[in-house]
Parts: sequence; C-alpha cells; structure tokens
Amino acid sequence: MMKTVLLLLSSDRFSIPLIRYLVLEGKRYGWKTCIGSMFEKSCLERIKEEKVSSDVILINITDFRQCDHAIRKSDLVIGMMPDVMLLQVADSCITHGKPLVAPSRLNRQLFAKKSQAEENGVLLLVECGFTPGLDHITAKKIIDNIQLKGGKISSFKTYSGSLIAESCIDNPWEFKLTEPTGDLINMGKGNNRHLVGGQLQHVPYPQLFGRSEPLHIAGLKNTVAIPEEDALYCRKVYELTEANTVAKGRIVREGFERIWDILIKLGFTNTTCKIDLFDDRSFRNFLRSLLPYSPDDSLEDLLRKYAGANSDDVEKLKWLGLFDDEWPEGYKDITPAVILQHLLEKKFAMQPQDKDCIVLRHELEYTNKDCLHKFTATLIAQGEDQRNSALAKAISLTTGAAAKAILMENIKIKGLHTPIKKEIYDPILNELDDLGVAFHVEEKKIYKEDPIGHPVEN
Repeated sequence: MMKTVLLLLSSDRFSIPLIRYLVLEGKRYGWKTCIGSMFEKSCLERIKEEKVSSDVILINITDFRQCDHAIRKSDLVIGMMPDVMLLQVADSCITHGKPLVAPSRLNRQLFAKKSQAEENGVLLLVECGFTPGLDHITAKKIIDNIQLKGGKISSFKTYSGSLIAESCIDNPWEFKLTEPTGDLINMGKGNNRHLVGGQLQHVPYPQLFGRSEPLHIAGLKNTVAIPEEDALYCRKVYELTEANTVAKGRIVREGFERIWDILIKLGFTNTTCKIDLFDDRSFRNFLRSLLPYSPDDSLEDLLRKYAGANSDDVEKLKWLGLFDDEWPEGYKDITPAVILQHLLEKKFAMQPQDKDCIVLRHELEYTNKDCLHKFTATLIAQGEDQRNSALAKAISLTTGAAAKAILMENIKIKGLHTPIKKEIYDPILNELDDLGVAFHVEEKKIYKEDPIGHPVEN
C-alpha cells in the first residue's frame, strides 16, 4: 500500500521547494503527498499555482480535530508552523504512532514530550531546518570525524546568516527581510553565552550588537558577526568538553549592527510595552516620546545626543519612516515592536525577483599527533527569486531529506531527537550530498616546531 506524507503548513513562504521535493521523490519511491493548510486558506491558493499541485492532495484544515484525523491516516508528518501549533500536532503524532519531522527549535514544552515519545515508540525529529538543522548536521559530522582519528578540538566557532544578495541591494540599509520579521525582532533575546579562551562570556541583549566583530569570508563583502545564541548548548550537545573556545554568531552586513543597536536603545524591539499616544499620533511623535524632553533640540539632535546616532544613522531612520507623520491603523494593541514590524515589512519586503544569500561557516582548531590543524567549512548559496529563496531551499531540503530517510527506514531511532546522532545525520547528509549541497573546505596544518624551534605552517 502506498504511504502518505502529510505536510502541515501555517504559511507557504519556505515550503515550495519542499513540496516539489516530496512530489518528485514520492514518484520515485512510492509515496503520495498530502498538504494541510493550518487555518490559512490563501496558502492553498498560492500552492495551486505550482505545476506539481496536480500531484498533491490539498486540505484546508480549520480545526485540530480535522488535523488529528489527517495525522491518523498518514505515515509521516512534517510540521512547518509556530511552536504553539506544533505542540498539539506532536501530541497527535504520539497518540497515533506517527513520526514527526519539523524545522522548529527544541524548546522546553517539546522536550517535556520526550518520555511519551519513547514509551510509544515514536520519532519526533526537530531542528531540521537551516539553523538549527543544517548547522547541527554538518558541524557534528566534522567534529565526530576529527575525534574519531584522535584529534583534540580546542576551538569551535560557527556562524550563519541570511542576507539579501549584493545584486539586489537597493536601499541605504543594504538589507531586506529574507527571514520572518518576528525572528529578526527577537534576535538575541535569549541566552547569548560563549566560551573564549576558557573564559565564560555572557553578552547581555542591550550590548549584543555593540559587540560585533568583522568576519572575513571569501566571496562576501563587509560582513560582521553578532555574538548571538547559546554556544554552551553547542558545547554540551556536540561533546566539546576539551574545547576552551566555543562561539556562535549571526552574520549580517556591516552597518546593520549599528542601526539595529540604536533601535534597541530606543526600545523598538520591545514586544510588551503598550503605546498610548494622544490625538496627534504619528511615527515622528512616537519617536520623540522615546527621547528626553527638550524644547530646543531637534529630533535629529536628540538622536545624536541620547542614542549615539551619526548623520548616516539619522538618514537611515528617516528612510525607515520614523520621521513620517503617518500612523498604522487596524491594530488592536500597539507595542514598539509592532511599529517596527510594520515599517520593516513596508520598506524591506522582498520583491518577487529578489534573491537572497545564505551563509554557514564552521571554524575549528584541533591537535592531532604533533600538529595543530585549522579547519574551515563554508557554504554560500544564492536563491533564484523570492519563492525559490536559498533559505527556503536549505530548510526544505534538510527537512525533506530527513523525512525521506525515515520513510526509507534509513533512520530507525525512536524518541525525541535533534539531528546530532550519527545514525540520524549520516542518512540526511548522504541525501543532501546527492542534491548538491556542498561546502568549501580548507585545512591548514601547523607543525609545533621546526628543527630550529620555530612554528611552521603547511
């Protein structure tokens, strides 16, 4: 009997390459694809525009009872949706004994389902997107290979980012929304912890973007790394107990970190503080309300004096629309983050022809025998257009490769997992290799001493 893959979506933004992949592989290996749109009917209308839409079953899901019924009839479920919805989907998968694959991060609520998944013999495989996902899979493969041949890793650094391609830059920020706006606004609000030279580094959110450092990557111009996310988590799950440097970073174009730091200082990433203005509501008046009262200083002067803005920064804030006399309508509760999201989506939305560029880089130092090795692996990929973005492909192919490996019984493990075990990441990587996902690898060997006592580099 033909198997059924159920793809549950709350949005089609990053799913089109996945749908194509599932249909193509389904024809080769004998499964059918069913797409359930979760409370978003317009999603199905856009999917119908795709050539492969005639090869899939489309369902408009309007309640979780209907969703549960679809899960019960499937053989594997892929969930691309917000965490709160994924939790209910995971419960149904556990109840009906159906494996679940999702690009979502492993959070406490999902982790609480670990024992249930093990008891029911169900696989819940999460963090199978770009980051997290492809970063885990490739980093753990490199680390395991080094340790298998006796290498001792002293330093591990990993960086990733989603940028607008240089050919599509058309604004003063050199930036566009290549990822969800909410993810951008919440960037850096979690634990930003790193280990540098054996010293623990906590980077508070208000200091995060001021602590950026230049990152030189061949093929990319003017990139910096923001010391974001929890590298200590990586140290634990990657089993890097001997490393005295473990760091993570978000790659952005130089200049973005400065203007975003100003927006944080002004309070624009605040998602809880409710805005109450009098009758004369405008972006300009709200911006002024965030700065100290001064009857003599202009808004530009106040930004320079209290937010550290220079003339270029002020012009970028003007371009964003913060000096305009407009005000958004239709929002029930407005917070600073709502204002920022409104302006970002108005000014920086990707156009249909725009191309993005994803970057993933791992840097390691390790010793083996009498040599110090420096190893780098870099992936740079450019999208075709808005719907066929590099980020969508990375998420789709990683998720799809995981799903295929489960359907083909190349992944047999049960329970709640991320793709850091060899029995999980190897089948996924084999498929990604066949799909042409390739890293540029460089390795330098530095001998400890030459006969005269000087270090030598190979």
